[in-house]
Amino acid sequence: MAQLIPELASDPQASRPQVGPEAEPAFVALDLETTGFDAEHDRVIEVGAVAFTPQGVLGSLEMLANPERAVPAAILELTGIDPADLAAATTPSAALERLAAFMAGREAVGHGARLDLAFLTAAGRWPAGTEILDTLDLARIFLPGAPSYSLPLLVRELKLLQPRPHRALDDADATRQLLLHLIGVVAALPAPVRAKVAALVAASDYPVARFVRRALATGVPSSALDVASNVSTAEPTRPTRPQRESQGEGEGEAAQDSPERLAELLGPDGPLARMLPDYEQRDAQVQMLLAVAQNLRRGGRLVVEAGTGTGKSLAYLIPAAARAAFRQERVVISTHTHTLQEQILGHDVPGLREWLPFSFTAALLKGRSNYISSRRWLRYLPEACASSEELCFKLKILLWLERTRTGDVSEIRLVGSEASLWSRIASEPLDCSGMNCTPETCFVHRARAAAEEADLIVVNHHLLMADAATGNNLIPEHQHLIIDEAHHLEGAATQGLRAQTDRASLLLVLDRLGEGLLGQLGRQTRLDVADRELELANDAARVARERCGSLFDAALVWAQEQVARPEGRSESSLRIQSGHRAQAGWVQLQGLAEDACTALAALDARLRRALNLAHDFVAGGDLDQALREVEIARTQLLAAAELIAQAFVTPDPDRVYWVHMPNWGPALALHSAPLEVGPLLSEHVYGHLSSVCFTSASLSVGGDFEYFLNSAGLDQQTDTLNLASPFDYLSQALMCLPTDLPEPREGAFEGVVEEVVADVARRIGGRTMVLFTSHRQLRDVYAGLKHRRDLDPVLILGQGMDGQRGHLLNSFVNAEQALLLGTSSFWEGVDVPGAALSCVVIVRLPFPVPSDPVFAARAERLRDSFRQLTLPIAALRLKQGFGRLIRRRSDRGAVVILDARLSSKDYGRSFLAALPPASRFVGPAREVGERVEAWIKARP
Repeated sequence: MAQLIPELASDPQASRPQVGPEAEPAFVALDLETTGFDAEHDRVIEVGAVAFTPQGVLGSLEMLANPERAVPAAILELTGIDPADLAAATTPSAALERLAAFMAGREAVGHGARLDLAFLTAAGRWPAGTEILDTLDLARIFLPGAPSYSLPLLVRELKLLQPRPHRALDDADATRQLLLHLIGVVAALPAPVRAKVAALVAASDYPVARFVRRALATGVPSSALDVASNVSTAEPTRPTRPQRESQGEGEGEAAQDSPERLAELLGPDGPLARMLPDYEQRDAQVQMLLAVAQNLRRGGRLVVEAGTGTGKSLAYLIPAAARAAFRQERVVISTHTHTLQEQILGHDVPGLREWLPFSFTAALLKGRSNYISSRRWLRYLPEACASSEELCFKLKILLWLERTRTGDVSEIRLVGSEASLWSRIASEPLDCSGMNCTPETCFVHRARAAAEEADLIVVNHHLLMADAATGNNLIPEHQHLIIDEAHHLEGAATQGLRAQTDRASLLLVLDRLGEGLLGQLGRQTRLDVADRELELANDAARVARERCGSLFDAALVWAQEQVARPEGRSESSLRIQSGHRAQAGWVQLQGLAEDACTALAALDARLRRALNLAHDFVAGGDLDQALREVEIARTQLLAAAELIAQAFVTPDPDRVYWVHMPNWGPALALHSAPLEVGPLLSEHVYGHLSSVCFTSASLSVGGDFEYFLNSAGLDQQTDTLNLASPFDYLSQALMCLPTDLPEPREGAFEGVVEEVVADVARRIGGRTMVLFTSHRQLRDVYAGLKHRRDLDPVLILGQGMDGQRGHLLNSFVNAEQALLLGTSSFWEGVDVPGAALSCVVIVRLPFPVPSDPVFAARAERLRDSFRQLTLPIAALRLKQGFGRLIRRRSDRGAVVILDARLSSKDYGRSFLAALPPASRFVGPAREVGERVEAWIKARP
């Protein structure tokens, strides 16, 4: 087989070179091509490696391997490997043995090499737990502006050479080139940044640290000066809020923000049509714009269900921007996900500014934990790194802080354990400097200052709830609110208005209070009387810690006695009900809770005395911050005491209480949530606003908005508008309803699911997404599908087995024949237009978990909980799952629903009425695959 470079002639068993920064490194870049992502079931089909130093290539290795099984067509097409060449090749074991010999004595390098290492480790050719220098990790750190970290896309972006992408040797050589490029990037860092980076990696011996030390010791190549470090310190421009003269309502219909004038902007002769040659006016979008504009004008409450493809973002952004621009009335837009927040600010708003005949400003505002805390970062940075992942995270943050002006975590792409590491440096109330905080020193303050100057503020539901819970002091004053993704409003409110504490976090506050904060106050006060009060407060903190610990220890034992966990279940929740309070053992828990609350109250009294004295005797400039931190700790302890008292002593009849026990350790968390959030929403979130608009693609069940109106605290007089999707579902979508399936709880059900999914995927070449409601069921079906020889041409992707949501979606879209199995996170927010997704299989109806504490408590209060609660929740969820299929006017495909209850139960008609009017096949399960295949092939 032809090779890019001659194979190394020297002894491959040479001793490992010195790895210190002064050594001349010898690397070997490697890559494996395999039949799939599972090291236990899949096989290696090609190995490639390049030995090199920064001065040049030493040699290469390229070998095919016969997997002795059919290779998925998607893999053959991706790599271009001829099956005949594989048939004549050596075994995977022999190829990996040769690769291991070639690698010996050299520093191994790979790109996204964890999969390669899994196959090498499974074959006994790589020591388990040994790390590799991964250019994927390095690129994420030192090339922050890259649009993608896929190796072929990086090669294209950096203009490297890769004649045969997805061939092992070419990928290995591309990795070599990328590593050399990264050496130049690190070497070209500005001197102040180089010093910070050098200090960070000085004491580490992880592969990434050794690489960075070598790169910093390298002279700056001229080719690297052009790319430098992608670190920019330029201050981005932000439009200021223009001052305009308000146009009075007396101008009537001639006003520039009148609904009719705004509708003309989307007309066939409007500015958008002039800018887009292929523009087509969408009647539903215009209707929604008119409704939103009227609601903003006259005030009130409006609920709009806008089907997929309506273009609802534009329909509410245009009148919102006009109202703010011409009337100086600020509008807040709230979404459920950060993704939609960023889409509005990063895509929709800039697009509007290109063609709207008036100007407006917009700002993004998120919850505190989305912003980095400079104080916490400076404390965390010097700590020793417990893993290479932590070192990579610190390097990434260090370089990001040189260029960010927002401090918003969404600017960087956190992967793996980095999300949990972020919690170490995220802004939190306990580290807030309060009055000492300025936009120059605090990213949270900077974001809020920008929001104060904006016409439109885009927030998320979590911040909206936090604003309500804190007396509306987080979001700047506004007159109007538009809630997108409103079907999540009740859940967000339940989450945002819940209270919780757990043993670890409560004791942590007490420990920090006694060991740190009170001591800090003591060092900054001068009089003995203050020292005495602080000593008494310390004693009170120790007593409170002991009593709270005793309570949670006893509560854990009691809860474990109440719950028999099914085997394999990772966690359990137990709702505290009146029957539990009548048990003999409850008296002990109640007594321990009263003792804990008494101790916390005594501590609070001591803290108040100590704080009053500290205020009188200031001895240091940092005292205000110390006082603030103690005040915040007081607030947290008082909230915990209130929850403990309610849960164990005097429960509020309008709240539900439960304990949660994870399976990973002896831990217990205590929770409470309001039984009904509608009245709270109505009073605290939008009761004081002039107008509120709620919108989503899934708000009604069969055209009835009753469930949403009740959950959102809206009366039956609320204006509602139901706008159908512009898609022609009768010609675009086929809905298959098998009539001979077993019930989902029957033992034969999973076998039937496997057969139907396999038949569909085989016939249409993958292009299928299967939605589960159970992780266990997904794993069982996945295992069965992976062993089927008839699916060898199909790349099978399972959530939790082959990666998480983002990685799986990327693999699914890029593979020609792929089958994706996912659970809850795939039921909505997934947009795969075109033929890449031609069939959605819904395994069972998405009924809520009946044992969920909040759901169960709410159900008990209803006359007919199934019709009033269970069915609407499941129907709206099913509607979301169905909506994954048709995303564009040109899409065509099938939805297969494998739950026989749609046909066998009376309530099946309610589910079907909630779905779009697609074409239907009702018949035997064995015919489903054939019908789906025929439907897709009949594409007009």
